Amino acid sequence: MSGQLLVFGGSLAGVALLVLAAWVLRLGGGARIADEAEARELANHAMLGFDAREVALDAKGRGALLRDGGGQILLLAPHGAHFVARQVDPALQAVRRGNRITLLGIPLDLGAQAEAWAGRLGAADG
Repeated sequence: MSGQLLVFGGSLAGVALLVLAAWVLRLGGGARIADEAEARELANHAMLGFDAREVALDAKGRGALLRDGGGQILLLAPHGAHFVARQVDPALQAVRRGNRITLLGIPLDLGAQAEAWAGRLGAADG
C-alpha cells in the first residue's frame, strides 16, 4: 500500500512540475497579436502584397481586421498557436453587439472602432 502511495505522490509531483514549467514559459496561452505592426506583417505574409491602410486589433490581441487601399478586408483569426487570414466577403453576415463584432464565428472586441468597422462590414446589430 505504501509503495502505491509513493508512486502516486511522485506522479503528482511530476505533473505539478510540468504545469509550473508551462506557466513559467507561458506555454498554452494561445496566439496573440502584439500590435498593429505585427498584424500588418501577418497579413502581408498571408496575402503577399496586402498593404493594410487600416487596422483594428481585438482588445486582447486574439485577432484583427485589416483593410487595404482598395477596400479589401482581411480577418486574422487564431488557429492554434498561429493565425490564419481570411479575405472577408461582403456577403458574409457579421453581427455587432456593443464593442464586439462576430465574423465567421470569431468574436473581436474592437472597442471604439467597432461602430466604424460594423459599417464597413454591413454588420447587423445583435
